[in-house]
Amino acid sequence: MSPQEPQAAHGELPGPPAIAHWYRRTEIIGLLILIAVTAWGIHKAAGDWGLVMDYWKGKLPFLPLVLGLAIIDVACGAVGWAWVYERFGIHAADGRGARVFLAGYAGLFLPAQLGRLIRPDAMVRLRRGGLGDCYKAEAAAFVLDATSVVVLLAALAAWRLVHPIVGLLTGAAVIAVCLFLGNQIAERLSDTKLVMPAGFWWDPRSLAIILIQLVGWVAHGAAFYVLVLDLPGTSGLWDALFFAPAAAVLGIGTGLPGGVGATEGFLGAFLSFTQVPQGHLALVISAFRVVTFWIWIPLGWLALAVTRRRTDRRSLRIQESEHEEQIRNEPDLSKNVDGS
Repeated sequence: MSPQEPQAAHGELPGPPAIAHWYRRTEIIGLLILIAVTAWGIHKAAGDWGLVMDYWKGKLPFLPLVLGLAIIDVACGAVGWAWVYERFGIHAADGRGARVFLAGYAGLFLPAQLGRLIRPDAMVRLRRGGLGDCYKAEAAAFVLDATSVVVLLAALAAWRLVHPIVGLLTGAAVIAVCLFLGNQIAERLSDTKLVMPAGFWWDPRSLAIILIQLVGWVAHGAAFYVLVLDLPGTSGLWDALFFAPAAAVLGIGTGLPGGVGATEGFLGAFLSFTQVPQGHLALVISAFRVVTFWIWIPLGWLALAVTRRRTDRRSLRIQESEHEEQIRNEPDLSKNVDGS
């Protein structure tokens, strides 16, 4: 850590101190909304509820596959995130870095993506880098992740509306434009505190990170497809790959905590449009959000707790070592008295 960067106080994150307060409130609200949506679906199912339950009993063997795809989604995000930090000279590609990445999920309920501040703050506590560099790395990781989902949506739209080859070319063009613009903006900021590593954007490694994140978004959509596969209605693979990421983007764009309400509403509208019966609708959305959203929040808090505990112990050891060093360097007054 550079001497200009502020040190995190012992036992505290230098980020938003009210994260636990926000979490408690928004978690309750989110759970109530999820319960309400599920109850509404059950009410709409009415006489068909027995048939719906029989269908979903047959779907149980596929749930591990859905969970596996969700894990691939998160793993791709972790690889891309760690790679970005490494390019800023911040070591993140190890077990502690993985815990810090998972700790970011503890902030899913914070509005306007404020939960992302957990990761750079935790990296500062681990003395992996300065606060400014960690914040810039986190911002760069977010931009590359956002680019990957825009690439996917644009490519799928062109694939459906024009031709598959046009879809692939559109995806490549979006990547090229985004990286070019990023490089141009970085050059203009080269003389400011927002300076980036040389050639960060216009670099094959940035392309590789986007493609890794793209795989994660495809896995995200594929998880939704497994749930809607064989459902009554007209939804297919293209619909799942497009609308599941689009719903996540909408949730982020609203700034709502976790996108709760907006994401579920968008997915519900899509399923209704594809003529999925109302009884299935609530179960599909609930199962998808549990696997891709809800289960990661307690895992994030567990990772955050482990990270805080270990960094607290490390900070205590450092303080004790500095105190001992200070005692050793203090002049021995007794010798001065004897010598007088």
